[in-house]
Amino acid sequence: MVGRGLRTLFDGLDHPEGVCWSETDGALYAGGEAGQLYRGRLDDGGHELIASIEGGFMLGLALDGEGAVYVCDPGNRCVQRISPDGAVARHGDAIGYPNYPVFDDAGRLWVSDSGGWESADGAVMRIDRDGRTERVLEGLRFANGLAIRGEWLYVVESAWPRVIRIPLTGGEPEPVIELSQVVPDGLAFDEEEGLWIGCWQPNRIYRLGSDGTLETIVDDWSGEYVLTPTNLAFAGADLGLLALASLGGWAVKAIDPGVRGAPLHHPQGVGA
Repeated sequence: MVGRGLRTLFDGLDHPEGVCWSETDGALYAGGEAGQLYRGRLDDGGHELIASIEGGFMLGLALDGEGAVYVCDPGNRCVQRISPDGAVARHGDAIGYPNYPVFDDAGRLWVSDSGGWESADGAVMRIDRDGRTERVLEGLRFANGLAIRGEWLYVVESAWPRVIRIPLTGGEPEPVIELSQVVPDGLAFDEEEGLWIGCWQPNRIYRLGSDGTLETIVDDWSGEYVLTPTNLAFAGADLGLLALASLGGWAVKAIDPGVRGAPLHHPQGVGA
């Protein structure tokens, strides 16, 4: 079970953990483990290197309304803002192990701070438009992928393993789903409120329906077809494609999910 319409979008990348789709320029962005940021197009499979950050390790990605990419860089312990012309600047304060970012509709950037694998010291950070940074949730077991739906922030705890959610306005977390013998990593919502969960191990992708039904969409025991699917991103003009990053591999692949993705927030004027 390796996914309907499975294909390779881009190859020859350096272990791309993060991936995101830009509606602004119709491009797909991915990171590399040596500080690279790649940009490619879906029509020809070509890609280009638009930035390379010394000491960097590019994990999750998010985009603002001006086309700047916000990249979690645990190598430099920060979120890097990379503008369309390749200029690089830090966004917010230092973070111990930034892993994944997501914007809300107010332009605030929520960032997972993973912590250690064997200790419950992971956290969720919030970076306001002006760069002010606050730790809003602690005690997580390797905080990882994030997603926003309505007034809720959804958070992966990879080492639990489970998904929880917290109110964007503040409050206590509540469980969404607990998984067994997998390492969940990335999250993405579709337009029918289905939550897609990429699992770094064992090469699996789930869809959690709005009714609580958990469906296995991809299950590749061999790792030959879908290797270590980490972050997920709906892509294409109608968000009808699901792009799959791969920290353990060299390619970004995609499947036909059978449902369109939910649009993400791409705020204007961040950092102004």
